[in-house]
Amino acid sequence: MKYIKALPLSILLCFFFTDSVFSQVGIGTTSPSAHLEVDVSSDVNLPALELNTQAVPTGSAEGQLAVIGDATNGYKLYMYDDVRDKWLSVEVFVLPFGRNGNVDNTPMKTAGNVTNNRVGYRMPFNGTIIHATVRTNDNSGAQAKQFDIQVRTGNANISSTPITTAAAEATNTALNVDFSAGNYINVRINNDGNVNVNNPVVTLWVKWRQ
Repeated sequence: MKYIKALPLSILLCFFFTDSVFSQVGIGTTSPSAHLEVDVSSDVNLPALELNTQAVPTGSAEGQLAVIGDATNGYKLYMYDDVRDKWLSVEVFVLPFGRNGNVDNTPMKTAGNVTNNRVGYRMPFNGTIIHATVRTNDNSGAQAKQFDIQVRTGNANISSTPITTAAAEATNTALNVDFSAGNYINVRINNDGNVNVNNPVVTLWVKWRQ
């Protein structure tokens, strides 16, 4: 009878302590400092984590991770971007553009001081432009000026995305401009009716896309 009386108490205790038991998991440690901690400080032979490669999965939540790719283009670590609804690489690349002096209605210069509509940064993989910033001289030239972020192929625009300065600067962290492998990217100063802009610099942030 004592066993029978003790059984409900045991079940009750298990119920109350389930959250505590399973709230943190430690591998290689008995005192994890996070919900999951893998301590491999004493093992120099094996990595802490391995994600097997896979085909593009269906993303459903911000922060999901997957290693995606193929032998031709290589494998990369991607994180699902719930806002943009696509898998984007964890790594990010910066594309700088600039132009010296007072300028208007002209392409901006890329690496090697090149300025021409038919050249730009050629992309090796599919990707997405996610951020852009603009800064111009706040003591000379137009303080409000429109720039076009152009995705191009051959001598044609695939897409053109405007960004306009206010008080000589602009920031857009919500861009979602897709491009394909082989496209090239440049930036053009628009003839928007305002005066010349002085010493503009445009910076784009790019991630690879699945």
